Amino acid sequence: MGAMDYLRTNSLDIIVLVLYFCVLIGNGIYFSCKKTRELKKAKGGDSGTDSFLVGGKSFGVFATLCTQGASMKGSGALLGYSGGAFVNGCGTLIPGQCYSLGAWFSIACGMARKLRKCADKLDISSIGDVFVARFEKPALRKLSGVAGAWLALSILCSQMAALGLLIHLMFSKYGMTYELALVIGIIVSFTYVSIGGLVSVVYNDVFQWLIMTPMIFIVLPGSMILMHGVTPQAMHSTLDAAQFFSLRPNMWWLGYLLSGLLASCCDVTHVQRFISAKDEKTSVKGSMLGFAYCTLFAGVVTFLGLGAAMLVDPAIIGKNTDGVLFALISEVLPHGLIGLFVAAILATTISTLDSYLQVCVLCLMVDIVEPALPETTTEKQKLFCCRLLTLLIAVAASLLVLQFKGILTIVAVGYSTFSSMMFLPFMCALYWKRCTGSGCVAGMVAGCLACSAGVYLKLPLPIVWGVAASLIAIAGVSFATASEQKPLLPGFNEHGQEIDHSVLKGCVFGTAGSLLISVGFGMYINWIYIIAGIIGMYLCVTMIDKAFKKYTLTA
Repeated sequence: MGAMDYLRTNSLDIIVLVLYFCVLIGNGIYFSCKKTRELKKAKGGDSGTDSFLVGGKSFGVFATLCTQGASMKGSGALLGYSGGAFVNGCGTLIPGQCYSLGAWFSIACGMARKLRKCADKLDISSIGDVFVARFEKPALRKLSGVAGAWLALSILCSQMAALGLLIHLMFSKYGMTYELALVIGIIVSFTYVSIGGLVSVVYNDVFQWLIMTPMIFIVLPGSMILMHGVTPQAMHSTLDAAQFFSLRPNMWWLGYLLSGLLASCCDVTHVQRFISAKDEKTSVKGSMLGFAYCTLFAGVVTFLGLGAAMLVDPAIIGKNTDGVLFALISEVLPHGLIGLFVAAILATTISTLDSYLQVCVLCLMVDIVEPALPETTTEKQKLFCCRLLTLLIAVAASLLVLQFKGILTIVAVGYSTFSSMMFLPFMCALYWKRCTGSGCVAGMVAGCLACSAGVYLKLPLPIVWGVAASLIAIAGVSFATASEQKPLLPGFNEHGQEIDHSVLKGCVFGTAGSLLISVGFGMYINWIYIIAGIIGMYLCVTMIDKAFKKYTLTA
């Protein structure tokens, strides 16, 4: 039985969904035009690609929070975690939190603050810019551009497939095919991304965050508890404790943790958001709150899966647990709210889709296309190239989705190869004085080849083989080419800064606090964990605010 067989919708739900798409396009265009005018006025001329690719580096705390949170959790997380909890219970929290832990680590080690400071000094906008600024090796820019575009394209394909499926489920009764649904979804996303670039993406992420957050965190859980008697007492008395309320890590836990940690530290989307915040404090605090949101998201969605295990008959789900959430909302919500919740699911999909579409453009434009353009190329011509790339990438991804069935496999391979290729070279370029450009090139090539071989040979955890090969190559070649050593970049050449110690301590409290709250909700409901987690998050926010009061921000 497919999801469309138990997704109960009527014309009111369809109207809500159509209005959602109209507002999405209008919101993206409006804020793009508004921000572009502001940047032109501030800069005294055409803002050009600076606005399109990094939004003029002007986003505030709330916008950074929303775009980090919305882009990090797509519909795969929402549908996958709820389906996993429906079968395995709280154990779903383990794979669900690994990427968030890596994201927290990237702030704790000072990356968010230092990259934002570095962007002021050197005008960087991509990982390729970081490599060139440190080592002056064009080959590193091209390799990082290809790697970033590959990762973005693989995730883009998965979100396009999910988007097409969701629209098809809603409109299939009117004769809409999956292929037509895919085209409509892509046209909507392409329209506002091509017009406004990162500005449209970020402000539509804000809009979509405002839709999906109350629906996922308040409306659906509230309906389950108040109208259907899904209380903690009823939950624990109905469901088997050994199956649903035990955190049982398995042999793959280390693999999930490692891949999440490595991928999120060098994720092009995170790096772009760090750089595009208006200052160092905004980069740290906005990203920190966004990653806390993602940590809480996994717990709440696990909670929804447990509720479905109590309310939904497993016989109507069958083997495809990805449809659990559809069955739950059809059981719990009235018409109109069903359409709004499907809009929330679409929001999680499109917010990830548009982010990686724009990131793919960024990687190709900044690291590959723009260096090859003549010096006489104007800002308008560069902007045209950005929009043309957006169209070409959207079309290419659509064709890949229609051609291949194993999109999730492509995503898994994309994360593994990207992390193996980019994590150590990127971190060494930022933090290791003795690292050289030749070492980074060797590390990228070795990591990519070793991981690809591991995937081809079906070895367990190919990312481990890739990272190990990258470590050996980058260390060996860097020591052999010590004469190429260059000083660390601005921000990263600082040592013993009080602000970095404070950020590290704050992130330790924030990570622990958000995890405790998430586990408290996921285990439905453990108030001791939730209260302890709230205290940890409070200490995190106050420590960050207090630390930046003593710190002089860059101009």
